[in-house]
Amino acid sequence: MLDGAWSFVRRHQRKLAITAGVVGGLYYSGRLLVNRVVEMQAVAAKERTSKENIRRRFDQNQRDCLFTIMSLLPELSEQVLREVDVERLITELRTIHRPQASPRPGGNSGETLEGGNAWSVSKSPSVGVADGGAEPGAEASSDGNTSAAGTAVQSTSREDDVQTDGAAEEPRRSKVEIWEEIKIQSFARTMIAVYAESLLTMLVHIQLNMVGRSTYLDSVVSKLVDPNDSNVSLEGRYESRLSVTDEQNFLMLSWWFLNRGWRQLMAQISEATNHCIRQLPLKERVTHRELAALFSGIHLRLRENGLVQSLTTVLLPLGDKNVADYLASNRLAADQVFTPVFVRLLDQMRDVIESTDFAYVFNSCIDRLTAQLLESLQESFPEPLPVPAPRAPLPPTVEGETVPDLEGVVREFEEFSASPESRVVIVQLLPRIAREGHQILNGVPNHYLENVSASREVQALSAAVYTAENVAQ
Repeated sequence: MLDGAWSFVRRHQRKLAITAGVVGGLYYSGRLLVNRVVEMQAVAAKERTSKENIRRRFDQNQRDCLFTIMSLLPELSEQVLREVDVERLITELRTIHRPQASPRPGGNSGETLEGGNAWSVSKSPSVGVADGGAEPGAEASSDGNTSAAGTAVQSTSREDDVQTDGAAEEPRRSKVEIWEEIKIQSFARTMIAVYAESLLTMLVHIQLNMVGRSTYLDSVVSKLVDPNDSNVSLEGRYESRLSVTDEQNFLMLSWWFLNRGWRQLMAQISEATNHCIRQLPLKERVTHRELAALFSGIHLRLRENGLVQSLTTVLLPLGDKNVADYLASNRLAADQVFTPVFVRLLDQMRDVIESTDFAYVFNSCIDRLTAQLLESLQESFPEPLPVPAPRAPLPPTVEGETVPDLEGVVREFEEFSASPESRVVIVQLLPRIAREGHQILNGVPNHYLENVSASREVQALSAAVYTAENVAQ
């Protein structure tokens, strides 16, 4: 039997060798393929874990940005409300509206606004502009005897004051002049709130994402024995680590915008608002669409004046004079602040602010907040009246008949097709406009801040900064 098997092997030696080679090759290839698949799965799992780690860090960074902005807004809000003080004008208007009474024993004669609504003066029947009263000329000419008596009393009082104090009292402004200033400042404060919140949101997102990227790279490099290990790939050229001092000094740059830069922004917005709103009568009735056109006019004026091009100086202390002011105000030394790492981060941040992407995201934030503002102001407009039915059917134009009056047909068609829009007097919108400016900065919860922080444009800019190449400029 063994001789038969051996003779069989000798007769089929070549075939058996080929078969053994094929089987062995298949086995080896299969093991190699299995090992390769296992290795690829391990690499994919490692990359997935790394991406999830980066994603988790990025999401946490965005939440930190939101909390940081919420902590910085009160400081900005306090200054804006103090500089653009609409409530002070309301107090001044109330003192003109109410006759001064002799102080009661134990009473506080200076108490005017406590316990009441500062805007209640706009609902008073004697406020001429708000309730359709007379203009300054008509107001001065009404009730001549009372006016003359009041003038005489005031003249006597002024003469006594001059004899007593030796100084003349400044003339009191009229109610219409105060209402005009209330109109300008109400629009201006709301626009300042919109632009300031947008810039603060973008500034904080840029700062924290730059710091977050540097911190992440530091954590990766710290785990390596050899920084040149090819198993870890870093985009760009990684340089020195970010120290705690450099991080604090870099984040402290937001002080410039919160205390100096926003005033430059206020000056430009006040000029644009005054240019666009000054000629608007207080008694003008506007629709919601016309109100939106007023805000669009202010935005257009600011863009024409080059606001976007001046944002670098608004957000950063540039120039010897501004740098000296920044260092002196914060009691910092230049040699301790301007380290190579800090200068590199500052240059990178300046490049981001001067980029076209920043301008695009900034304009989108302004448009987003303005749309939300107009949506809130929509509540001040009553529901429009139903469309009036046509008075009579259009006359036929059959061949042989006289052609109807074209102007009458067009007028009838316009009355039939035009959609009526509710109109509100500008002076009645001022309280809500000023209140929305306060809500933008101090709202709890602040829906405006949540809206702009969650926008796709801000998130995309944050992702671009977080994943940008860390290369020294």
